Amino acid sequence: MKTIFTFHFAFFLFLFSTNSSRAQSSFYKITNLGSKYSNIELSTAMSKADWCGYFHNEVHYQLKFDDGSIVELLSKKELGSTEFNDACFQNEKTEDFAIYKIHESGIIVRMVSARNTSKN
Repeated sequence: MKTIFTFHFAFFLFLFSTNSSRAQSSFYKITNLGSKYSNIELSTAMSKADWCGYFHNEVHYQLKFDDGSIVELLSKKELGSTEFNDACFQNEKTEDFAIYKIHESGIIVRMVSARNTSKN
């Protein structure tokens, strides 16, 4: 009797954890895992960063990392109701030529060549 109860309790916990993880909305997807960062490292760094202004209304916004990893921010259309303000989404399709890396402190650093910038 005790083993049946333990099994049912463990099964209930498994179902609860599966459903709760589905309920949490993710705002990005890792489309390519490079050679330097693990899935966990990328996920942790992505969740720490402020991506407001990078999101696009209709398409994914692609971030390329120094190790070959590619992470795409989901579009407003895909996110549906979200914790992000409408001001965080852009209308124009832009391509980001910067390369990103994860600093040893765990934050994401955007590296831009001085030749790719323009003065206004």
